[in-house]
Amino acid sequence: MRVAICALLTAFILIPGAILGLAAGGAVNQTLPGNPTDPIKFALTVLSAVAGMFVGGAVWGWSISRITKAAADRRMAVAGGIGFALSAIVVILPLGFLEDLFVEQHGGPQLPIHNVFTLLFTPGAAIIAGASGAALGFGMRDWAMAGRLAWMCAITGGCAFLVVNLTLDGLGWRVGGPDAAARATMLTTALLGNLAAAMAGGAVIGWFARGWSRSSVG
Repeated sequence: MRVAICALLTAFILIPGAILGLAAGGAVNQTLPGNPTDPIKFALTVLSAVAGMFVGGAVWGWSISRITKAAADRRMAVAGGIGFALSAIVVILPLGFLEDLFVEQHGGPQLPIHNVFTLLFTPGAAIIAGASGAALGFGMRDWAMAGRLAWMCAITGGCAFLVVNLTLDGLGWRVGGPDAAARATMLTTALLGNLAAAMAGGAVIGWFARGWSRSSVG
């Protein structure tokens, strides 16, 4: 039961948290005058996005601590907020640049769009899952647990995203395929893939949560 609850909490807190951060950053970018590449405007946009994601990550970390009875509520909230927000923004910014380079400017290897999407977004999902899982271990001051959660959450999260991506592709929802824009295949695949990655990472956290109430005291 704890595994399922942690999986659901991770998916349905972190994904809205990411959306909140992106919405906050987008609002700042639209509100402030000037070119989006202006250093000050860009910095404020990124900070707004990070702040929104930090809120989502903090709520998630606190919720996981309550479900797992880990005696480190505040530390896990702060660690969850920092780990999720920083890893998400570190992934999102390069993804935007690389997507523009490969898809819009046709730079780099000449690969089909759906292959570019898979090669970029699957590692991105793995990085965020691994970093967020590790953050909870750091919040408990358990460095060994942080390491285990990092690689286990990264592997399961990345694999979950890849499975969803390939499944939708096989069902005809190919990114960059016919009617892709009308059906929003990229957005749909990214959303469902990241939901699956978050659930997989959350399940790993729930599985490893046995004994946290003892190990995290202090």
